[in-house]
Amino acid sequence: MLKDQTCKKVVLCGGGTGGHIFPSIAIGEILKKKGCDLYYIGVNGKPEEDLADEHGIDFYGYEFSGFPRKFKKELFSWPFNLLKAVSKAKLYLKHFKPDIIFGTGGYSAAPVIIAAQRLGIPFIIHNLDVRIGLANQFCSNGAKLITLGFESSHEYPKNITTKVTGNPVRERFIKTDKLNKKKICKEFGLSPDKKTIFVVGGSQGANAINEAILEIIKDLVLTYDIQVIHQTGEPKHEALIKRIPAKVEQTNNYVARPFYENPEECFFISDLVIARSGAMTTTEISLMGNPAIFIPYPFAGNHQEANAMHLVDSGGAILIRQKDLRPKLLLNTITELITDEKKLDKMATITKSFAKPNAAYEIADLILSNIESNTSIDKEIFSTTL
Repeated sequence: MLKDQTCKKVVLCGGGTGGHIFPSIAIGEILKKKGCDLYYIGVNGKPEEDLADEHGIDFYGYEFSGFPRKFKKELFSWPFNLLKAVSKAKLYLKHFKPDIIFGTGGYSAAPVIIAAQRLGIPFIIHNLDVRIGLANQFCSNGAKLITLGFESSHEYPKNITTKVTGNPVRERFIKTDKLNKKKICKEFGLSPDKKTIFVVGGSQGANAINEAILEIIKDLVLTYDIQVIHQTGEPKHEALIKRIPAKVEQTNNYVARPFYENPEECFFISDLVIARSGAMTTTEISLMGNPAIFIPYPFAGNHQEANAMHLVDSGGAILIRQKDLRPKLLLNTITELITDEKKLDKMATITKSFAKPNAAYEIADLILSNIESNTSIDKEIFSTTL
């Protein structure tokens, strides 16, 4: 358990997608209970702004975008935009006078960490994926500590301490003992006695998975009487729903929403999960003990496939690469698993064995310990000019 601490100031950063933001929110929930003052710095208009506000954390933003992956005109203006964002971050940090900064990666975090490096403010980085993210790789120099969501073969600078903690999740994924399957199924209009799968492509959805599900939804729902909970993604929801066959809509076997505010409930009542393998989805599946079929996002350095392999290799999950994804293959894989109770139970036991439910508390403790061990920050840095 965390020891009582005097009030400290902590800046959180990391964003662009929910996968980078929710870990910061999870840490923030704990630090807030310990009396810390929290500030979230990120990109204006991105998910981190809304999520910080929803969780009662003061948000301060700047204009910025990720590094252009393709050669286009934005590539030439990007360095100047980075400098502007760093300057804005420095102004915020001089105003807050934080004791430490905690970043979870993503392009949104880079200006804050660079500003911290220039001001000499201690910072801790958390790397969510098995492979190190581009922003974390670029900004890791000078970190007090790098915490890791997974075991990694990446070689970090020798002067930086690393520690495998697991990925921090919100308490709702830890405190599931009060969840009631019958009650949740009733709220969804589903039956607690039927087999259920949860299809989730991340907070933004996944076109490849959505398209494959559309091809087999009649077979799943009508032929096999399987219930489907589908997170479609906000940008794709309306167009997808229009393509659902009328016979499927007339049953109580299919529920679709752009995004589920309480995803732990979906995991809890599901016998099988079909998902991308982002760091947080993989972590949540382990915590909830779900058998899974992973269809990793194949781009951005193939981080997602690396995230899934410890579960796949151990027998807790099945991997279908997107290039191999065919509706018939997916249907056959689902039906073979869903009808094999012993196999599902074995897979669930394996996925659960990788869970690290205390990750958020461990990281929060490390943050507070590093504040205490850092006897004093040179406060003169906050009075210097940009």
